Amino acid sequence: MKKTIWSIILAIAVYTAIVFLSDAKEVGNALSGISLYWIPLFLSLSLLNYLLRFAKWQYLLGRIDIHIPWKESLAVFVAGFSMTVSPGKLGELLKCYILKDSRNIPVSKTSPVVVTERITDLISMIFIAIVGLVLVQHAGAVPAVIAGIVFVLAIMVFLLWESAFGFLTDLLCRIRTVEKHRGNFEKFHRNCSSLLDMKSLLISVPIGILSWGAEALVLCLVSMSLGIEPGLTVGLALLAHSAGTIAGAVSMIPGGLGLTEITIGAILISVMPEPDAAVTTLIMRFATLWFAVLLGIVMLWIIRKKNRCLPLQS
Repeated sequence: MKKTIWSIILAIAVYTAIVFLSDAKEVGNALSGISLYWIPLFLSLSLLNYLLRFAKWQYLLGRIDIHIPWKESLAVFVAGFSMTVSPGKLGELLKCYILKDSRNIPVSKTSPVVVTERITDLISMIFIAIVGLVLVQHAGAVPAVIAGIVFVLAIMVFLLWESAFGFLTDLLCRIRTVEKHRGNFEKFHRNCSSLLDMKSLLISVPIGILSWGAEALVLCLVSMSLGIEPGLTVGLALLAHSAGTIAGAVSMIPGGLGLTEITIGAILISVMPEPDAAVTTLIMRFATLWFAVLLGIVMLWIIRKKNRCLPLQS
């Protein structure tokens, strides 16, 4: 939780810089013109994203024969959002420790699910970005897409190529304290291999395209709420959201803070004034990233109330 607090402090600094660099007065005027009635619409698309991603979480758990009542599983899934602002969202491994604490399921068995979530999310984002590039042909997003493709390929080769994974395992196991966990490394590799097979990808990636594509449409709604004519096109919204998310994920910056906002804003200013682009970007991030973090913190608190043994140090 301490890392989450520091990420919030970093976010405040980043967003303050964006506001002042984009003309604070104009940004304030744009914000004041947005009706509160738009907020439920923004959040509804984020909730749709979370619901579809939960369906993927349930599917992946089932692939490794873990069957949990959906209400309990949903609570664990949402609690993981509290660590969304961690490098590559890998802080969501917290879900694995919750399941270890509540059901004594080994972390080595569930951690591949979280890793697979992140990889398939990124693959989905790459597909969305490619669709966006075809629709709007914005060259500024190309470097982020290429970086994402290279990043995914490198991880997939490492996780699926037994020799590469075995080499790193042998290297790490030269450390005496790590050697005793060799069996867990091997289980992790086996589960990753099974979860990243073609059957899993053909289900997980389309779900990701639908979930993240829906969330990208928040950008369209925000531009409409600002009265921007003719408004943000679907293609540009898909491209800006996916390219920004890919850039943030590849950078491994907690929550992609700074780089994601800069990437989204840089694409948006091609069709709208800089203050409007800044407001659109910030509202998008609050309605998606920070809404998820808030839900996660609340759910984690509820879970801890039921099980006081759950550690918060993560």
